[in-house]
Amino acid sequence: MKQLLSLLLTLSLLLFLCSCKEGTPDTSTDISTTETPYRAITEINHYVVEPDDKLHMSESDKLHYKALMDGMLSRKSEVSLSKDKTKNEYYLDLLKQSPYYFFLSDCTLKDDTAHLSYAYSKDEQKKMLSFIDSTFLELINTHANQEDNTLDKILNVHGAVARYMTYDNERTTDKQLDSPLFEYPADEIYKALRDKKSVCYGFAYTLRFALLQLDIDCFCVYGPCSAREEGHMWNIFRYNDKFYTCDSAWDRADEGYAQLFHFGKTDKERESDYLTRTGFSSTFFEEYGEIKCVDETFRIFRGVDRYTYASIHSYYIVDYDGNEYIFNTETMEMK
Repeated sequence: MKQLLSLLLTLSLLLFLCSCKEGTPDTSTDISTTETPYRAITEINHYVVEPDDKLHMSESDKLHYKALMDGMLSRKSEVSLSKDKTKNEYYLDLLKQSPYYFFLSDCTLKDDTAHLSYAYSKDEQKKMLSFIDSTFLELINTHANQEDNTLDKILNVHGAVARYMTYDNERTTDKQLDSPLFEYPADEIYKALRDKKSVCYGFAYTLRFALLQLDIDCFCVYGPCSAREEGHMWNIFRYNDKFYTCDSAWDRADEGYAQLFHFGKTDKERESDYLTRTGFSSTFFEEYGEIKCVDETFRIFRGVDRYTYASIHSYYIVDYDGNEYIFNTETMEMK
């Protein structure tokens, strides 16, 4: 009797294990559903600035800029700053480049004090702040993995931004280089995140802020696009101490995919796209000096029509001819 009970117990256990295995989908070959609970960051750093400004700022500058940002986010009417008027104008210029500056209706400097006025109610600003931060966390943490290398982070965020937004083809204004939106984002980032659509600078500003959160050097650059007789903005990022361009607006794709056709292009390749950088010289980036994108490491991506995260360090890639590959960020091989 005991042997029979033991046999029945063993059979029951085997049936249970089999049912568990059958009820669990096999995702080992499903490249589109690979997930991980790991998150790259858990909160947004509101104080990030472009890398050249970061190098240029003294510890005192960082403290004063932080005080100005904190004052705005906590809705203070006055914030004490430096005794140096020129410095205070610099802090205000940095604030104008953040995704949150549009919370203000006005900011004036008088002596060593910034006087702040607000465009929205306390509750409205709180909701918009929460939305911006949570959406950036979502973009940054898409496919984030504990073993990610720098290129993984860049590819993940570039793809997340390109997939998240569509290009606003109905928008005909503010595309010329004399538009202030080519200098400061105003509420462009918020509207791009909210509406999930924008034009070039909405993509570029969003990508820059996201990569800066991961301590990856990223600039916004712009210039005329002669093929369209309008301005265009894209990004330059640093990887392995070299600089590369990327363009999430032009690499956006339908059906939830992103392209890599413009990723890592050299300056010469961008010129072939009828783009010319303006306002981007050694006098503009005084700490970095003149930045040139000449390395051809990512020429391998020129035929990539779509890509998506597959597994750790691996990306599923389809070229324009429909051929499928796996690209590995550790070996830099596409097989």
